[in-house]
Amino acid sequence: MNNSRSIPSLSPEQVTFYDEFGFVVLEPAFTEPELDALRRAADELLAQSGPVLPDNPRLQIESEQIDAQPVVRKIEPIIDVVPALGDLVYDRRMTGPVAQIFGEEGFLFEDKLNYKPPFIGSHYPLHQDYAYWQEHTDRLVTVTLLLDDATAENGCLRFVPGSHKQGLMPRDDDHPRHIQEAIDDPSISVDAPGLAGSLVIFSCYTAHHSFPNRTDTGRRAILYTYNPAVDGDTYPIYMNRHTQRCLDWLSVQ
Repeated sequence: MNNSRSIPSLSPEQVTFYDEFGFVVLEPAFTEPELDALRRAADELLAQSGPVLPDNPRLQIESEQIDAQPVVRKIEPIIDVVPALGDLVYDRRMTGPVAQIFGEEGFLFEDKLNYKPPFIGSHYPLHQDYAYWQEHTDRLVTVTLLLDDATAENGCLRFVPGSHKQGLMPRDDDHPRHIQEAIDDPSISVDAPGLAGSLVIFSCYTAHHSFPNRTDTGRRAILYTYNPAVDGDTYPIYMNRHTQRCLDWLSVQ
């Protein structure tokens, strides 16, 4: 992908903000033509990921429907489906800030695309990503590329500032990953809105959630999580098994 904008770099103030609060939002780093190409890639991903069925292992489907049809909430993994999404992984605009945080280069750990569709885009409960990844290093940073403007109205990401310093927080007894309802208080979280092309970067320990999207436009975002190079390339171990399950399922449809 052509880096027609300069590689984003965290300023000393942004590094301090990230260290203190566990997340940071960077100004748009991608041009409108580049974003249009990635939006087309998101549409292609929807078309190529297989039937929108509850048992499709690549898809997470919204609980509500539109015109009696199921709607995709999230697709994971994504880089094996559309080449443009694979090309984005090591674009320096994505990896440069991560390298600053790690103090070294990073490897891709996980890849997904959230769609947050209009009208029915559901909320995400308060959680910490590391609750899902405890078999792996906890030096994990996610870079979220906003394909559309993210606002409070369409369910932008919301973070609990400083929660990355607390380790894993208490979670619901009936769910191994969602944080206890008593802690899931909207007043302790802050919105992290951004224009299309912005990057939202956060630690795997930073508690976050989002409210529903009840607007008439979707809010798509690409999320790539990276681990430090010193921890090795774990993607073939962690993600490729799931990728193969997706391919095997699709082959018999």
